[in-house]
Amino acid sequence: MRRWLIALAAVLFAGPVAARDGTLVIVGGALSPDNDAVHAAFIEAARAHAGPGVAPRFLIIPAASGAPSDSARAFTAQLVRRGVEASQIAVSRVAVRDDETTPEVDESRWTSGGLAPEEVAKATVADGIWFVGGDQARIVATLKTTKGEDTPLLTAIRRRLAEGAVIGGTSAGAAIMSEPMILQGDSLPALLHPVGGSDTPDGEALALGRGLGFFPGVLVDQHFDRRARLGRLARATAVLPKAQRLGFGIDENTALVVDLSRRSARAIGARGVTVLDARKAEIAARKSDFRLGQARLTVISGGDRLDLTTLAVAPADNKRPVRVSRSASPRVRMAEGLAVPASRLDTWLAEDLVGVATARRIERPSFVPGGRGVLYGFARTPATAAYQGRDADGHDHDTIIDVAFDISPIQVVIKP
Repeated sequence: MRRWLIALAAVLFAGPVAARDGTLVIVGGALSPDNDAVHAAFIEAARAHAGPGVAPRFLIIPAASGAPSDSARAFTAQLVRRGVEASQIAVSRVAVRDDETTPEVDESRWTSGGLAPEEVAKATVADGIWFVGGDQARIVATLKTTKGEDTPLLTAIRRRLAEGAVIGGTSAGAAIMSEPMILQGDSLPALLHPVGGSDTPDGEALALGRGLGFFPGVLVDQHFDRRARLGRLARATAVLPKAQRLGFGIDENTALVVDLSRRSARAIGARGVTVLDARKAEIAARKSDFRLGQARLTVISGGDRLDLTTLAVAPADNKRPVRVSRSASPRVRMAEGLAVPASRLDTWLAEDLVGVATARRIERPSFVPGGRGVLYGFARTPATAAYQGRDADGHDHDTIIDVAFDISPIQVVIKP
């Protein structure tokens, strides 16, 4: 207790923080217990902050979870499995829901944990801070006041990041990384219906809120590949001021590791990270008629590095340029997963656009019953390139650089 009080006093009375921003490990959800690359990136960044010969301290924040204690135990086990001493791991008593697996503790009483001195003190000594998945709105509800101000716990977390610590999170823990935050939404309803409206017959409407802003000037989305969220990311970025229309869609079991001080990032894990740059795009948004023109798409994966200032990509060393066929034609991929095998966005951009010499533009329709829909367009630019490679874990990775991207509304008529 005495150590906690000393640490709390250090937060309350400390002077200005030196300019030494830390690291973010942003995971797109469904993080596998066997994903050593992502877990190691988080642990090693914490060790680097702690310094040579010093055991790093970790803090797990389970606020997003419907089973806070169980989620914290699960991530604690992953850290211990990789050599972290259990005594170096603390759990923040911050949550909004009771965990039925722990009848001895009522976690619904943890709603004011963001104000509690003992919880603040845990953060002041943490080298690595991890946000578990669940509902991102719960994180904001517990770490922000009803007036939208930072709680003392969030103030301490921000200070540790500024001092060089690492903040990581998965799923909901990824969504809160940017200040504009996606609360909910499916791609087609996001493109066919007003933002912020009630749910539609076509699915979940797009709703935005305010996250915690650890990754400034961008918008983060997660579960990107599994839930086909390119459309929702495009619509969400279009709502933002021009300078902030830069979206990062992170696939499941994949992380974007951001070095804030160097303004650089790299992709690690099983899949990829889609970078949508709409800062110079042409946007026309009416209630049910959304158009996007001249945006840019880049996909990084498998150790690729990205300059966050220029968006220049350095492909991983094991990747080679995609072989270009001068005889093939782009394949028709209607009803993917039903009429033809489903493929990933990066894979078919590499194979059907960059890998086909005659291809200058490819299109993919998406529509709802009744025929309303959108047409996604992808076109070459002078800088378009693609690379492919396989990592040590056997994952195939594609890199797609600077593809022009547009969306336009369509009406589909189906005739038997």
